[in-house]
Amino acid sequence: MRMTKVLFKFLFLSLIPVIFFSSCRKENLKPGIPAWITVDTIAFQTVYVDQGTAMQKITDVWVFVNDQSIGAFQLPATIPILKEGTGELRLEAGIMLNGISTTRLPNMFFKPVIYEDFNFVPDSTVLVSPETEYWETVHFVWKEDFDAMSVSIDTTAKSKTNIVLTEPGSDETFQGEHSGKIVLDSVHNFYEGASFTAFQLPTNGKPVFLEMNYKCNNMLVVGIFAQNTSQIIQQPVIFINPKDHWNKIYINLTSELQKHSDALDFKIFFGAVFSTQDEQAVILMDNIKLIYR
Repeated sequence: MRMTKVLFKFLFLSLIPVIFFSSCRKENLKPGIPAWITVDTIAFQTVYVDQGTAMQKITDVWVFVNDQSIGAFQLPATIPILKEGTGELRLEAGIMLNGISTTRLPNMFFKPVIYEDFNFVPDSTVLVSPETEYWETVHFVWKEDFDAMSVSIDTTAKSKTNIVLTEPGSDETFQGEHSGKIVLDSVHNFYEGASFTAFQLPTNGKPVFLEMNYKCNNMLVVGIFAQNTSQIIQQPVIFINPKDHWNKIYINLTSELQKHSDALDFKIFFGAVFSTQDEQAVILMDNIKLIYR
């Protein structure tokens, strides 16, 4: 018994220097001095006639150094990077998918901004002003900015009201000469309209987005009509909540299209049921883009 106690005491005392040494080493570890980059905004440009509006809602920047992920940061952001010397800095524009703040990702339709020989200087802050654009491989299937002589959204037979154009220069017009406007009340209490043209869209998992600006005091639903050889299937994709200021949304249609791999073509539909406490529901839309890559 005495021998056991002596052995235990010896083992315990022999471990003390090891434990203490390890503890000291951890406390003395220094993480290094980062180089800082500041990104206030990410600018965006388009060729309007082919690609529509350049107005986007880029909320985040995704940062990579030499193809290693540093993280995603909400704009404006000042980002610490533990690197010294030259290297590749890649910035990707991030969005909120389907307007959901918890679903953030780089927009795969936008080119990354790459600085091939960026100089990372520890304990310094560099302001970068990235500007991006659509990839050349993006297909613009449908654009509706409500500035042409006619609107490419066709009211369905079930609808009790129509989509009209706002007045040029009015508070209801977002960009250009006109925006689209839907008015509902207790009598004209239902709207449904769909793209006049049926589109052939990929159903194999290629990303397909619907971009649009909107402002409304009533819920709006956006979805698809999928037409196959025997029927037309109506499928809601997203219910958009009221917004008292103009907002941009990126609607992901990819997974819904995959469910209809036998479809010959698709239409995009918009619908609303009068549900506001106000006397009238007013739904405004602009800069609709249907794109895939």
